[in-house]
Amino acid sequence: MTAEELRDRLFASAERMGWPHEEVPSFVSPQFRGRPDASTAPLPQEAFGIRLGAYPAIVAPVTLGTSAEMQEALKLLHSQMVIARSYMTRTELINAHIFICAVNPSPKADWRSVIDIAERDEAVCRKLVWLPDAKKLNTSYEAFRDRTFLAAPWELAVERRDAALDRVQGLAANLLVEAGLDEETASKWIDIVNQPDQDEDTMVERLVRARGDLQ
Repeated sequence: MTAEELRDRLFASAERMGWPHEEVPSFVSPQFRGRPDASTAPLPQEAFGIRLGAYPAIVAPVTLGTSAEMQEALKLLHSQMVIARSYMTRTELINAHIFICAVNPSPKADWRSVIDIAERDEAVCRKLVWLPDAKKLNTSYEAFRDRTFLAAPWELAVERRDAALDRVQGLAANLLVEAGLDEETASKWIDIVNQPDQDEDTMVERLVRARGDLQ
């Protein structure tokens, strides 16, 4: 997997949230804003500057090797983020992130330890690492996304609430059928009871009428 793919997936997640998103080349410029000369600090060779809603970020690949190699990669990313911050608004600075796409993991590397080095280092800004699983690519990305500001926990809550409501309504329908109503009338009664903004007299009248429609 590549940093470009991570960028595209982040864009898709922002789109799903209804957020504006764009690539921002100035975030990965070698020059500070307002300065003609390039920085003399070493910078990452491949990186993308992006904005997801109110969140500016740099997306870059890092090879998962030794702890020392990760620390060296972080130095490059820190230097790039310092430049990127010169192009951000004051309100954006606190929201800046570095998203790392782990590539070519060494079979001898302690991946968790190396990833922890990156994610626990909050110098300059917060960092999160995506370790793609080639066999479960979407699942691994979703697990990564759910640790970011792009997570949408309310969607799961709505699904659970709706599932619970469906179970309750199913039980109510069964009880009505056992009490003598046919399935169609039971379904109508449940729909009527669930409608908002109606007084008790109106509800009773509609329930009686719904049953009478089938007699």
